[in-house]
Amino acid sequence: MDNDDNSHVYGYVAHGWESIRSAFKQNLVDGLDIGASLCIYYREECVIDLYGGWKDTQTKKEPYTSDTLQLVFSTSKGIFAAAIALCVERGWLDYDARVSECWPEFACNGK
Repeated sequence: MDNDDNSHVYGYVAHGWESIRSAFKQNLVDGLDIGASLCIYYREECVIDLYGGWKDTQTKKEPYTSDTLQLVFSTSKGIFAAAIALCVERGWLDYDARVSECWPEFACNGK
């Protein structure tokens, strides 16, 4: 892989999902990502499993592989939102309720 070229993308893309591969590659080419991986399951089937770019951002000698460990942030937000929605659906929480109704201590000190 040429050290100045960040356009190499490897992996699997199911038919009909090619635009995701193009967007993934463009992020690497534009420098929005140095190295990345993306795996998407749709209806219990893997439709995207891609990786590309560089593991080492300084020297760009080590390519990003399917085994590269990835640091992730904010991955629990979607799960937490789904859990809250489920609690609302079951009547355990109310979107319009004050926080202090569920957590009385929160109302201390004029909150």
